[in-house]
Amino acid sequence: MDAREKLKTLIREYGGTQKVFASMIGTTQPTIANWMAQNQIPEGGIAKICRALPDVSFEWLTGQEDMPRRGYQDTPTSSASPLVGQPYYNRMPASAGQLTMGDEDVTTERIHIPGVQATAYFPVVGNSMEPTIQSGDIVGIRRLDDLRRIRPNDIYLIFTRDNERMLKRIRDINGQSPTLTLYSDNPAYDPFPVMKEQIAAVYKTVCLIRSLE
Repeated sequence: MDAREKLKTLIREYGGTQKVFASMIGTTQPTIANWMAQNQIPEGGIAKICRALPDVSFEWLTGQEDMPRRGYQDTPTSSASPLVGQPYYNRMPASAGQLTMGDEDVTTERIHIPGVQATAYFPVVGNSMEPTIQSGDIVGIRRLDDLRRIRPNDIYLIFTRDNERMLKRIRDINGQSPTLTLYSDNPAYDPFPVMKEQIAAVYKTVCLIRSLE
């Protein structure tokens, strides 16, 4: 599958149009059109896609055709030194607060924990989820395909179309409301709403690796 076909696949599954997909990964529709015309995703584009869609395999984007599109695999697809574990984005911290994403490098580090169904791992910065999650911990996440599957009081990593990522609880689930209310465990932080249309992706926290420092 060439770069153009990969982009078509991602656009179809994440947004439906070039404009929506571009907004989701923090770029513009003409930029996406240019990548497709050139049949090439530049390094900066791969970084943007991996930041916004951490369940998309870095190896698949960079042309290792024996690797799956998703950022994880149940069984090796090749007998030649298969990668083990899920991507660990050590330069892309998830914020226990609010954090705007910059131009961090895409990592190739991986974490393997048998039995844990995480698709990616992120380090945590900030203290708004203390004492449950502390700065320096690592969270494992799995993509939520439908907001209706949100369970009250679980902890989620929310990616917004404004390139923010934040760890929060989501308690008030109302299918008719245009907003979701996000809650911190630290009482010093007040709940706040976020427009559903501004949410690019939601990932359920399925694993916590506690820092000993």
